[in-house]
Amino acid sequence: MLDFRLTSPNVCLSFLIVLLFSTIACEQKKPETPAAPAPVAPPAPPVLSDSTAPDSLAAYAKAHPHDTLVLISTPKGDIKIRLYHDTPLHRANFVRLADYGFFDKTVFFRVEKDFMIQGGRSDFQDMKIGVYRIPAEIKRHHFNKRGAVGMARYGDDQNPERMSSNRDFYIVQGHPYSDWELQSTIKEFNLHMTPEQKKVYRTQGGAPNLDEQYTVFGEVVEGIEVVDSIAAVTVDQQKWPVKDVGMKVKVIR
Repeated sequence: MLDFRLTSPNVCLSFLIVLLFSTIACEQKKPETPAAPAPVAPPAPPVLSDSTAPDSLAAYAKAHPHDTLVLISTPKGDIKIRLYHDTPLHRANFVRLADYGFFDKTVFFRVEKDFMIQGGRSDFQDMKIGVYRIPAEIKRHHFNKRGAVGMARYGDDQNPERMSSNRDFYIVQGHPYSDWELQSTIKEFNLHMTPEQKKVYRTQGGAPNLDEQYTVFGEVVEGIEVVDSIAAVTVDQQKWPVKDVGMKVKVIR
């Protein structure tokens, strides 16, 4: 009769060694998954001043000759604008700020129905771009028709050369002008208009009171109905929308 209590000492020792190593293997920790690298913040743009801005912007314009189409995405929809080549400093400034993501933390902070919407500022924008103005590039053939994109500026008492802001841009919504209203505006502001421009103001509308005073450097080519939607939002006494209308701006060509 076989006695199952009789077991070879060598067999028992082998069993204990296997059990010990099995336990140790089970107690080993699995290697930890390395943490994902923290996102790298985009570089900040060089800080400009009144003295350095003209040359810096001219160089940027030369380095980006084909960047003329810009997409502005808002909660109300997308606006596509085309920037003019014959206002190179303003085009370069807008493209440059868009490339660095500056406008992505800004809002349309002033809205006046039947006139214009103005953007480029926000309480949350902390990117340093410097205190500088853009030399005026006012062209009579670029006028403030419906959909025109221009740059704000300080008043003549502080800015007789009519240099532009470095960040505050506007898009004209406007309204059609009657013959009497248009002639009155021409006389009040001593404007010089071609027959074609007068026709545009009578049929499409715009803001002729801004002509020959502000640099118009582009125009809306798609999404003018989005401008109308933003112009219709509720605003406070300072014309600031009660609910922020933010934007994302990117150069698409």
